[in-house]
Amino acid sequence: MAPGKAAAASNPEALGDIRFRRFTSTTVHHLQEPIRMISVYTEILRSSATDRLGGEALDAIDFLQRAALQMQNLLDGLAELASATSKPLHRSSLLRLDLPLRQALLLLEPELKASGARVSYSDLPLVPGEFDQLQLVFQHLIRNAVRYRDGLPLEIAVSARRTGQEWVVEVRDTGPGVPAEFHERIFELYTRLHGKNIPGNGLGLSICKAILEHHGGRIWLESAAGDGARFCFSLPAT
Repeated sequence: MAPGKAAAASNPEALGDIRFRRFTSTTVHHLQEPIRMISVYTEILRSSATDRLGGEALDAIDFLQRAALQMQNLLDGLAELASATSKPLHRSSLLRLDLPLRQALLLLEPELKASGARVSYSDLPLVPGEFDQLQLVFQHLIRNAVRYRDGLPLEIAVSARRTGQEWVVEVRDTGPGVPAEFHERIFELYTRLHGKNIPGNGLGLSICKAILEHHGGRIWLESAAGDGARFCFSLPAT
């Protein structure tokens, strides 16, 4: 038996995580095709029969298209969650933490420009970690700040400090903040504090939590309503 499988077999919690990842990956794979077909044939119905359909029928088609898109977003989030801890970490290799951050900013550039949000960063260290996974952490945290901003210009600052045997990274924003009673709850699956009027699948922070725990770190929130949010996460120091 391979060392990883042997370790999992002796650890029921690890074995449960492996089974969860396999179940989630398989489920996502099998659901992708029917969701795609719903989207395709709904669009065909709209384009070929618009002249013969009434207002209520067109509204129903719009609803189906939105539901299919929502389901696709949910499947994408589940796929990210399943893969968040599946890749083994190479702790002997070091990663400049500004590199996954810069890649996340590149991917978020259209959203940042549309919102007028500005992101700055400084003093980011070398850490043992996986580029793709840490990029996802920055991507979800910054996207959340943009989505839940208020009407004021949004400033986001990323920094890091050494605390004992770990680095603590802060992603601070000038948005509306989060009331204290939600600081733990927002990391749970499918938690959305603003309902369906803001896009999202309620999985972003759960994915961040899974990735950081896989790296031997943790994530938490320091915030107050009306006073911005400061998401902090830790990574082992070399």
